[in-house]
Amino acid sequence: MNHNNFQQQLLTEIQKMNTRLAAVESASQIILANQQTANERAEKHENVLKELLTSVDAMMALGASKSTAGKKNISNKHPDLKPIIQPIFFELCGIDHKVRGERTELLAQIPPLENGEAYEVLNGVKEWRPRWAAKIDDKVNALYIAEVIDRVWDNEMTPEMKDDDYKRSVITTMTKSYWRNLSQQISILVSAEKVEKLTNKQTNSRRRGRRQTTANHRRGAIPDFEKSYECEGSVALIDTDYGSDYVSYEEGELSADSAERRKDQNQGKGSRKVVGLEWRSLNYIAFLRVLDEIHRHRKSGGDNRGVETNAQEGTAGPSSKRRKVTKPKDLHKTTFDAHPSKMSSRLPKSGKSTVLFNTMVNAVWLEGHKEVKVVEGIEWLKDFRKSIHEEDLAAEDKKYLDELEEWNADEEDEGI
Repeated sequence: MNHNNFQQQLLTEIQKMNTRLAAVESASQIILANQQTANERAEKHENVLKELLTSVDAMMALGASKSTAGKKNISNKHPDLKPIIQPIFFELCGIDHKVRGERTELLAQIPPLENGEAYEVLNGVKEWRPRWAAKIDDKVNALYIAEVIDRVWDNEMTPEMKDDDYKRSVITTMTKSYWRNLSQQISILVSAEKVEKLTNKQTNSRRRGRRQTTANHRRGAIPDFEKSYECEGSVALIDTDYGSDYVSYEEGELSADSAERRKDQNQGKGSRKVVGLEWRSLNYIAFLRVLDEIHRHRKSGGDNRGVETNAQEGTAGPSSKRRKVTKPKDLHKTTFDAHPSKMSSRLPKSGKSTVLFNTMVNAVWLEGHKEVKVVEGIEWLKDFRKSIHEEDLAAEDKKYLDELEEWNADEEDEGI
């Protein structure tokens, strides 16, 4: 068997494997649809959840303020004691109290000791590790607060201390009050980080769900595509993780440039922003956009399913088969493309280990990412853009491809 036959056989096997994978994924579309519905519901109720959390925090803060009203009154009667007590909380933990702008954030980043001790000795100095998530009477926290009180009490000879301030009951009350204040601030900081991580996880899940839906639509358009363009193996090019991100946004968060692009692309409020991937070749993007257009024709009632005519292209060679496309009732996009400079740097990592063909990847990008492995094949994709039928590409998509081609050329000229 010569090299060409072997390569063709390998490609055929790869195509069969991807076809089987496509069949498995199609069988799970009901589950994916349910997941998508759940994601959409989560998105709708996310703001409600945030409002509830804000209300709960406000109620807790109100309760705390009522329970400590008397203590705050004592604290306000001793304003000169505050600047003595507060710096000690940070100094005991090894934080310079003069770093006022971020000292609480630094305190929140110091974890408790795993051995359960209240402090560790570093270079002969005790550095305390309170447990801010625990109660004030926790063993470690009680020792920490006692140390602060002792430091203040030993400050008797300092000129800043007044006789009215130098009472252990007053010092104890004010020290505990400030501990509670710090504990609440740190709790908010830690909770904000957790909420941010959860929000990011939910956002990534929703975006992947949208990419899955788009990938399924594209697989559905493959039979019409291959019949029209007389090519094979196109199903091997479809993968959820190789698709653009469809980004939702709050209207007030949309930049002026993005709002102008949305308007130029004849889209309005509620349309999602499409963020492409840096690594994809222009021909691969064009191929995906053609599949999208075929899907839109099918969905809107246009006849994309195989009424074929022979159309001579005006040059020597065999005639190509073209679909006779009836005018659909309502054919339009519901997305707009972000500027090429906003493309994502997300690498081509497939969750299904889908083969990455060299014709799918921007050659210049690949030069700078030699760790990314590609396989030669799907040669018809190399010059696919030249063979696109006019009715298979939306005007907005054609304009974006031209813009992307110009952008890539400028980037190459600048050596980026």
